[in-house]
Amino acid sequence: MASIAKHISKTTIWMLPWILWWFLGNLDIVYGSYGDRSYIYQKCLRNCQFENCSKAASISRFKERQPWFEEKLQWTCEDECQHQCMWVTVEAFRKDTIDIPQFHGKWPFLRVLGIQEPASVVFSVLNGLYHLLILTYRRTVPSSTPMYYVWHVVAVIGLHAWTWSTIYHSRDFPLTEKMDYFCAFSLVLANLGSLLCRVLGTENRRRITIILLILLIIYLQHIWYLAFVKFNYGYNMKVNIAYGCVNLLGWLGWCWRNWTELHHTRKCLIVMVGMTILPLLEVLDFPPIWWTFDAHSLWHAGTIPLGILWYSFIIDDGRYLAEKKTQ
Repeated sequence: MASIAKHISKTTIWMLPWILWWFLGNLDIVYGSYGDRSYIYQKCLRNCQFENCSKAASISRFKERQPWFEEKLQWTCEDECQHQCMWVTVEAFRKDTIDIPQFHGKWPFLRVLGIQEPASVVFSVLNGLYHLLILTYRRTVPSSTPMYYVWHVVAVIGLHAWTWSTIYHSRDFPLTEKMDYFCAFSLVLANLGSLLCRVLGTENRRRITIILLILLIIYLQHIWYLAFVKFNYGYNMKVNIAYGCVNLLGWLGWCWRNWTELHHTRKCLIVMVGMTILPLLEVLDFPPIWWTFDAHSLWHAGTIPLGILWYSFIIDDGRYLAEKKTQ
């Protein structure tokens, strides 16, 4: 049985990077959307904005009728016209049995309390909350344990990243989009940094400091390029997947090396396999189920149980490192 499990884990280690690279090579970044370019949408938008957004009196009526939560989320008269005309276009496409299009790069979602993508918001909040399991780690693992402070830093970065994901999916602005992308990459590099600390150890402070400085330089260079040179969606996605691949290979190698000695490597392997499979949902990209659950939101939903399992893994690993230190 042990030899079979070892064979399966070895096969997994070889297969997962190829799956990721296939995904990387088949990315198709769409910059325009047929829905917002369609004649129905454009005509509806012109009429709506002329009737409701072009005169002071009509704008005043719009503000009087607007719910307070939509005002707080900065829904303007023009934004409201885009939202209403999106559904007019969707209904016209459905009557003609034409595939549902995207609008401004996004699928049509039912808006809830002014929130653009309610499912992604809920799942982003839950992803952020599982990082509070670091409190369980604090109660369980002594502070003198190697990796103790590393996992605290990763938890803070994770909370920050998922907070911006929540904000972005609540309301899509250029600033919230950039912060979501920037913080997501910070979490990718934080995970890679934690891998290097676990593999190399944290005793040699000078070596760890140099590694973390290199990761910081990589992060700042990437953010500088996106912010001041070109906000390139395809480039950003490929960079994230490339560093994600390195992280994946590193943890799979660590699992392989410690498979027989450390039973909690199984949890690490399950998380790595899951984190590899879930992004493939983006390839399937489909109109939202019940106008709420699209592939992206389901990706976020899938990372919640994996995140909880990951904290179970680092708690087990912390206990192992604490016992090893006392020996």
